[in-house]
Parts: sequence; C-alpha cells; structure tokens
Amino acid sequence: MVTSKKSLAASTTKPTSIAAQKNVEFRAFKFRQRDHLAPEIVLFFAPVGQIQEFATVEGLTPTTNGSQREQKPAKVLAIKKFLDADPKNTIPTAIILAFVPGGAKFQAKNGGTLSISWGAAHAATIVDGQHRLFGIASYDPNMEVAVVGLLEADSVERAFQFLVINNKSTKVPATHTKAILAKMKATGLAKRLKGARLSFDAEGIKDVDLVNSDPDSPFYNSIDWTTTPAAKRLVQATAIELSLTYMSGLQLAELEDRDIRRSVFLTVWKTIKSTWPKLWKKDSRLLSKVGIFCLTRFIIDRISQWADNEVLDIDITDLEVIEHQTKAILNHMDQRFWLAPWAEKSSGGFDTNQGRDRVLAALTQLYRNGRKDLDWYTDIDIVDSAA
Repeated sequence: MVTSKKSLAASTTKPTSIAAQKNVEFRAFKFRQRDHLAPEIVLFFAPVGQIQEFATVEGLTPTTNGSQREQKPAKVLAIKKFLDADPKNTIPTAIILAFVPGGAKFQAKNGGTLSISWGAAHAATIVDGQHRLFGIASYDPNMEVAVVGLLEADSVERAFQFLVINNKSTKVPATHTKAILAKMKATGLAKRLKGARLSFDAEGIKDVDLVNSDPDSPFYNSIDWTTTPAAKRLVQATAIELSLTYMSGLQLAELEDRDIRRSVFLTVWKTIKSTWPKLWKKDSRLLSKVGIFCLTRFIIDRISQWADNEVLDIDITDLEVIEHQTKAILNHMDQRFWLAPWAEKSSGGFDTNQGRDRVLAALTQLYRNGRKDLDWYTDIDIVDSAA
C-alpha cells in the first residue's frame, strides 16, 4: 500500500537518539522499479544523526571490500559552511543507502513502515552522499534528509550502485575504481559494469593487483590506491600499466604472454631495488610515474636489442639472464641522477611525451658517461650539475 506524502511526513518517527536501541521504524514508501531480480526500493526521511547510527561508510581499505572513497574533510566542511551561509539554504538531494540482507524490512502496516534493525554490524551502507550526511550532521544532527534505500543489497550490488552513480555524475578516480575491481575480482562486478557501459581493462587491473599483492614483488603493498595503507603508497598504478603496455607493444613474441611480461618487469625492478635501495622511499623521483616508465623502457629496450643480436643470443624469458643484464646496465648508471635537482618547470614538466623523451635521452647519456668513466652529469641537460 502506498501512502501520500502528506501522511508520510506527518507520521514519521523522530526520536532524538536511538543509541541504546537496536531497531527503529520510519514511515516509508516502497516500490520495485524492475522485476524480482532487482532490489526493492524504499523512500523515507530521517534526521542525519539517526542515519549515522544504523548506516556506515563502507570504505575500501587494505582489510575491507567496501566501495566508498576516503572521506575528504574539506568537502564535509563545505557542506556545513553552505548551511551556515543562509537559513534558506537546503539540500534536497537524497542520501542513497543500501541495506544489507536482513538489515531492514518493509511492512504495509500504518500505510507503510520500514523497520531497521542492527547489532554489532550496521544495517546499511552509504552508497552516495557521505559528505552531505556528515556535513549536515556537523551543522545539526537533527536536520532531516530524504533517503532512498535499496533493500537486501549484497556486496556486489552495493559496489555496482556506487560505481554507476558516481561515474555518471562526478567520476570516481580511476585508481579507486581499479582498486575496487581488483578487490572484487572473484565476483560478477566487472561483467555488470560492462553491461552498464562502464568497461575497464580487467586484465590490466589484474596485472597491477598481482604486482601489488605478490609478497615477492618489489612493489608489494606499495601501489597508490585505496586498498594500500596510506603510509606505504609509493607508486602510481598508471606507472605499472604504462610500463607493461609499452613492453607488450614491442612485438617480441616472448613478451606477448602476460605472465612472462609481468615476470620480466618484476625481475628488472627487483634488481633495481636491490641495487639502489636508498631510492626506495616516498616521493622518490625513481618511483615516480616518469621514473618507472622511462627506466623500464630504457632497460627493456637494451635487453631487447641484445636479444635480437645473434652473437649475444640472450633469452629474454630467462629471468636469471634478465637480472644479470639489468645489473650490467645499472653498473654504468649513477644513482645521483635521481637525487639531483631537475629542471622540472621546463617544457611543461616531464610527464608529457616530450618530457619523457628528454628523460630517456638523459638516461642514455648517463649510461654512456658511466661506460666512458666520465662525470655522471656530463652533457645531461635536465639536471643541475652544480647542485
């Protein structure tokens, strides 16, 4: 049975606190937008302070499979300032919640009642509107907001709704999307997103996930996305993706296999890490997107050329050979190149095609200087030799 908006507003329960309770009821509408395969939807309104008690932000962290982005205090403060600015300012946009299975039950009594129950775990997760919710609560926890709720929503449904809603409005950062897909790779999420015309490179995401999650990887637990602890985030996911994509475009039969390509890449970088351990730190230029891509390209190009040389006869799939050749290259390259000041502001920086070409030219000269026993900075125009 559906009630009118007037009766809904007049009879909504509004207790000031439900901290000691394990259930609460609201007058509500319920409808089903699609057939029985889609979740039922409920509409109601409630004070934001109450919502915070039974609903949570299901964040994506190193230990959870949630979908929400990390909360940004500046956004919360902006909402509060908006409400402080003028008593006429209102926020009509609904908060979207996804009720976990068993978290809420709709009954037709009294024209429509939604009963919400919770214990140690929350009854719902916030799919959209976390900053609005917390911003309004910081202004006045008794202020009411409209709520749209999905009933009996499992983890895949919650992640799906989050990605679809947020990519159709303010786009979710690519790194966060990839982190969600990597965390939920064993579910049907990627397939559902493809059907919603939100398609992502699942294999590329898998590569980065393996690079980040393999304890034997030099980049273990250091990729800068939400599932990595903040203090350990050293490397942009795009640095790994670009490097592997470049390797795949070399048209070497040995590198067409994703597993071999990834293994060669990791062997190169394990060798780099063991050779230059002092450069393995936060904000290291070596571990920047430009640093990883350019040094990968420089080393792989040389090893590939040697592999094509009939006299040298290098097997590019032999990881011991890859390690040996990488060490041989690094022996002629001075790590001070990565520590010296660079002309960052020239030609628009280095994270451009032209900038990366300049870095590659500098690496070539650095290598030649080492082989000829010259000062490492000789004829390298992107560094300040006097520093």
